[in-house]
Amino acid sequence: MGNLTQDFARLCGEITALRDSRRALMVDVAGHDRELKSAVSLMREGFRHAHAEMATSAKQARTKFVTNMEADVSGMLKGFDRAHAQMAARTKKDLGKFVTHIQTGVIGMLSQFRDDHTDMAVKTKRTNAKFVADVANTVAGVLEGFHHSRSMMAKSSKAERKQFLSKLETSVAGMRQEVAADIAGARRAWEALSPTGRKAKEDAERKARQQAELRARAEAERKAKEEAERTAKAGNELAARVAAERERQDQPTAMGKKKVKK
Repeated sequence: MGNLTQDFARLCGEITALRDSRRALMVDVAGHDRELKSAVSLMREGFRHAHAEMATSAKQARTKFVTNMEADVSGMLKGFDRAHAQMAARTKKDLGKFVTHIQTGVIGMLSQFRDDHTDMAVKTKRTNAKFVADVANTVAGVLEGFHHSRSMMAKSSKAERKQFLSKLETSVAGMRQEVAADIAGARRAWEALSPTGRKAKEDAERKARQQAELRARAEAERKAKEEAERTAKAGNELAARVAAERERQDQPTAMGKKKVKK
């Protein structure tokens, strides 16, 4: 029996159970509604008394707070004026000393920078020439390795794609048979709710058993085929590793001959 068949059978039972639970829920909601209205009425009356008392006390506190704040702000403004005048005079004197010191430092830095720039230009030119030569040699070796790896990867990926397509065709065929059987079982489970569908359900179950036997035989044949393909793939991979090892051992000899020619 497929997943869809089981889901439809369970759905029929849940529909009946939900109808009974809905009737009980409506009775409970009506009782809770009456209790909630009474509690809300009492709570609103308490809110009105508390709001009136809080308004009176808050008004007195705000009046006292504003009076105290006016006195504090007046004293703070006078103190800010005296501190601002003293800080302006001190800042002007400090800025004059700072500008003089900066001018002297910048003149010395510019002279040292010109000398260092000249030395660095000469060293950089020599370093760049050596770097370009090293990069050219490295790139030549990397390109040769890329060509060899690309050739080997093309051969192995072609064999893997063929094997993947073969397995995919087998899997899709089996999945189509399973889905068709699952849909047919769901249809039979839905029709079985009426007395007229019992006989059809028995016939369908008999056909399902026959199809299950056919699928079991097909699965056994598919597993045997996959085992043969895995054995062939292991042999191909072993041959590829042996060939790659031989080429790797021959490569240092070829690279040495190429350097001698250069």
